[in-house]
Amino acid sequence: MDSGIDSEYRCPLIPVTDNKTDHSCLKEVALNFYLEDGRHHHMVVEEGLRASDLCSLLTLKFNLVRSNTWTIVEQFRDLEIERALEDHEEVFQMYTASWNLSSCDRRFIVRQDFHKYQFFQNPESFYPLELVDLESQLDCPAKSTVVTKIIVIQNMLHLGNSMPVVQSFLWFKDSTLNSWRKYFFRIEDNILSFSLIPGRKDPKQMRSLLDLRNCDIFMPIEGKSNGSTTNFSFCLKPRSLERSITDLKWFCCGTEKGRKCWIVALRLAKFGKRLRENYSETKSRRYSVDNSPLYLNIGEHHGITFDSLSCKQIQVAMDFRRKSGHVVQNSVELKAVAAVETKNRKQEASIVQAVQPPIQPTLEFGVPNLQPWFYSGMTREVATQLLTKYRTVDGVFLVRESHQNPGRFVLSYVFNQKMHHTEIYPMEEKNQLCYTLDGGKTKFYDLLQLVEFYQLNLGCLPTKLKHFFVHKPKRKQSPF
Repeated sequence: MDSGIDSEYRCPLIPVTDNKTDHSCLKEVALNFYLEDGRHHHMVVEEGLRASDLCSLLTLKFNLVRSNTWTIVEQFRDLEIERALEDHEEVFQMYTASWNLSSCDRRFIVRQDFHKYQFFQNPESFYPLELVDLESQLDCPAKSTVVTKIIVIQNMLHLGNSMPVVQSFLWFKDSTLNSWRKYFFRIEDNILSFSLIPGRKDPKQMRSLLDLRNCDIFMPIEGKSNGSTTNFSFCLKPRSLERSITDLKWFCCGTEKGRKCWIVALRLAKFGKRLRENYSETKSRRYSVDNSPLYLNIGEHHGITFDSLSCKQIQVAMDFRRKSGHVVQNSVELKAVAAVETKNRKQEASIVQAVQPPIQPTLEFGVPNLQPWFYSGMTREVATQLLTKYRTVDGVFLVRESHQNPGRFVLSYVFNQKMHHTEIYPMEEKNQLCYTLDGGKTKFYDLLQLVEFYQLNLGCLPTKLKHFFVHKPKRKQSPF
């Protein structure tokens, strides 16, 4: 690595350009959209269709669980880079804006992004205080407590006219440099500036490098190496008049936490308050109370709904004994409904036990197969491979059948960037089959009850089950 201390980097500020090509006669374009497992759909994208609306259509096309976490990812496979489209971006406009890049190996991926708006909820996880310069923006002295600074950052994100200033040393490389060099960079308003002297932090030598409103933010495709000094790199593509595909400016952070901070800062510098509006819009969309059979099944007997973005649980007492359910508000009625429900369950269970002995149960037509988190034929290796993609998100989980112990089930989940596989033990309680994770201290009549309990409580697990993993392998078709 060449530190280049004795040389200066000379790069003028790239001006904001319109980049409008005359495609007025074109009002729609046909594109292929892919899932991670290779399945794809061919769709006609019309002018004005936003990425969030397209995600809603694609979840129906692919028969996926509806969620605010779905994102369209634009991938340039020959360049080994990709970028996630923001919810408000118009897909047709984005596609035609980079028309001259269409000759590249370009693909659109439909993927879940659990971190999309988490920085609004947990700014302390995305803004290391050593990377944020609050003193230059607000009356927030350096001796302020950590809590005070976090509150200031949170207020800026939710209410402020300006966003937190982020600054740090980054490794940098572009077409004018033959090797990576370390510069001090700073994001303020819409401008990315840097110190002209490599390896030095000199406010008097700061110069503008890019207007971020005119740049696209890319990440390397997972598993691809771009020769960076660490594994925590990203790049910016200026929308210059030439639209050269080689005009990529690469940056490299020392840690993943640092890269997360810079990516959030770049997104806010490019889109500003529009991201705040996107976040507010996702909170107003309640996919968890959708009228599809899947979601009616999840809350049918338990009165629980799940906010797919923040995974906060809301418990409501419901009575589903009639064709149409209603909310139970009277405590006396609530006890009566609970008593009847318990009695009915025991009667149903006793009938099942009489017809079929409580041996290893088959669930080909049971409750778990109706749940998006259950996978009947998935091996431990496949589960580990799939969950590894979300290893930075605690609480991502799935439930699968055990291959070592047929008839049993395994809870696979992510915690502290590691994959954990916990066996779900079947046991008999008063001649009825139950399931447990903790040796029988907490027992459940079915897997649905077990999963919903650990979504609300830690219990014996190190994390709550926050996000179920969505993957659609080909199911065995019933001979009926």
